[in-house]
Amino acid sequence: MLHRKPLPSVYQFAQLLAALVKMKRYSVAVSLFRDMCVKSIPVNIVTLSTAINCFCHLNRVDYAFSLLAGTIKRGFHPDVVTYNTLIRGLISQDNPAEAQLLFTNLIRFKLIQPDVVTYTTIINGLCKRAHASTAVTLFRYMDKKGCKPNTVTYSTLIDCLCKLRLVDQALGLLHEMTKKGITPNVITYNSLIQGLCDFNRWQDVNQLLSEMNTRNISPSVHTFNILVDAYGKEGMINDAEDVIEFMIQRGQHPDVVTYSALMDGYCLRGEVDKALAVLETTMKKRGIVPNIRTYNILINGYCKKLKVDRAVDLFQQLPREGLSPTIYTYNTILQGYFLTGRHVEARNFFDEKMMLNKALTLNNITCSILLNGLCQNRFVVEALSFFDTMLSAGLIPDICIYGTLIDGLSKNGHLEKARSLFDNLPLKGLRPNVKTYTMMIQAYCHDGLLNDANELFLKMEANGCLPNDVTYNTLIRGFFHNKKYNEAGVLMDEMCARGFSADASTASALLDLLKSQEQNPALLALRKKFLT
Repeated sequence: MLHRKPLPSVYQFAQLLAALVKMKRYSVAVSLFRDMCVKSIPVNIVTLSTAINCFCHLNRVDYAFSLLAGTIKRGFHPDVVTYNTLIRGLISQDNPAEAQLLFTNLIRFKLIQPDVVTYTTIINGLCKRAHASTAVTLFRYMDKKGCKPNTVTYSTLIDCLCKLRLVDQALGLLHEMTKKGITPNVITYNSLIQGLCDFNRWQDVNQLLSEMNTRNISPSVHTFNILVDAYGKEGMINDAEDVIEFMIQRGQHPDVVTYSALMDGYCLRGEVDKALAVLETTMKKRGIVPNIRTYNILINGYCKKLKVDRAVDLFQQLPREGLSPTIYTYNTILQGYFLTGRHVEARNFFDEKMMLNKALTLNNITCSILLNGLCQNRFVVEALSFFDTMLSAGLIPDICIYGTLIDGLSKNGHLEKARSLFDNLPLKGLRPNVKTYTMMIQAYCHDGLLNDANELFLKMEANGCLPNDVTYNTLIRGFFHNKKYNEAGVLMDEMCARGFSADASTASALLDLLKSQEQNPALLALRKKFLT
């Protein structure tokens, strides 16, 4: 093209750029655009917009805005497509606030008339940040301004509402779009089916599937995978298998996600060997290659069945399958060793397989498993040492990590160290949750420090953390254990007023006290109030 005399028109160069974009060869397209500029080949708004689009796809929105400024300087007027591209680029780089600001300014200064793509892109950005109410407000605004939402707009909002568990509102939108003559697609229905499955609303799921059939919308593999996963999680294995059989009859091919979901269902029922049979028989027969999630499901299943050696065999098999274990895989094996009381092997596994693996990034779950395992096996000094190592390595513990350590320290006779960690939580920028408070209350009760326990109980509510049924029952049993029966009675009244009730341990403790001290007036009053 460059050697032709005269040069081809800018339109033909624009076609070449467009072809590269269709092939997703964005860096090549940018290189070609730069060559055009160097060789003084004329550019137009189409080629400039194409280059802006490429920069956005390459996550260089800053370059895209620089080119926008250059476009305006050249006397071109960017159109709605150009600005839609920039808005999409900002959202893809997790800058929804800047995307909203650009959108607002475009309307304020009347630079463009936003189209359905503009609105849908902004709504999508809001939905990704779970700002459903703002997204709905904008959705209503666009309709009011005469810009009619399309299937993509509705589907985006429906998916957001379903993910936020607002399924009935999502169903309302489905009814609204069909009433307006806007046809839903399989993506719309997949979001709703997933949302309904999360609530086990099987009748509504079947109704949607029937509606899809009436509208000649064929379920996709993803649709069937949602159903297999949902049935499996509820232990409805026969239903999950029926779905797979039905999808095969419909000409759909189950994939690795389908069979992994089925295996997960078997493992949740404790039938790990049946899950293994799916891998070794069905998947291999169909030529479906398992992925790391498939193996993680099996490894987790065997660890929960306390068959850690079988899980380790699968772990060692991964390299032969061309798979690399994830941090989840390592964490599962580590926890499996601790669950079976094999703390020495757990520590060796951590030291040799995890600490020496440069490519592995330990997370808070790893630390929680190790701290909990060490504390439960009374290796408190080692747990504290590891905790210090973790801090030195730059890992920032969350409230769960501190809770694990506080609980371990208090249960192993290190109440003062546990108290110190708890008191210093605000200095770490952390707020104790109800579980952490309850752990400390239990520790104080165990050591007979009822005043400290009661003071902390009152303090937690003052700090905006409401006690739950476990907190109440823990403190009540502490009062029982220390013969504070009147105080226990007052607290039980308060607990019942808040809609909680005595758990099995509290009721059992009260019955045991009545057998041994039946003539105690305070205890007799408790029996009359709570056990009659």
